[in-house]
Amino acid sequence: MSGETHLYLGRPYRLKIKLNRIESVKIKRPFIEIAASDKSRAKELLNEWYLQKAKSKIPSIAKPLIDQFKKHKTEPVAMVFREMPTRWGSCTAKGKIILNPGLIKAPKGCIEYVIIHELCHLMHHSHTQKFIELQTKEMPNWEKQKSKLEKLLA
Repeated sequence: MSGETHLYLGRPYRLKIKLNRIESVKIKRPFIEIAASDKSRAKELLNEWYLQKAKSKIPSIAKPLIDQFKKHKTEPVAMVFREMPTRWGSCTAKGKIILNPGLIKAPKGCIEYVIIHELCHLMHHSHTQKFIELQTKEMPNWEKQKSKLEKLLA
């Protein structure tokens, strides 16, 4: 695991693992440094760090987008994070947006694309022409961001 390249907000960082009784994960460019009591804990610590970063950073990225959607008289009832093996986000019928914490690895524009996509689902539950039109109105370059996300985090 040490020496691998991992992404955070679209930027690559090399992983540096060191043994330490006090466990932590920190960015020290160009590294993500993991201090672990045992090397077998490194992956778990990294995943916990990504979840914590997603919970702290993504809501501030989402807030202006949610505010933007208020003109449509809609907003999510909640935003939560959950590991999903095949999705970056989903939207429940009751208006809860669920985001994959792995999304924090992507650049801000890609994160915004996923959030806008899910906000559009608050108004149009399936990918109809009206859905596509709304998504294009709210983010004209969504196809570029989607493509970048698919290439970067495939």
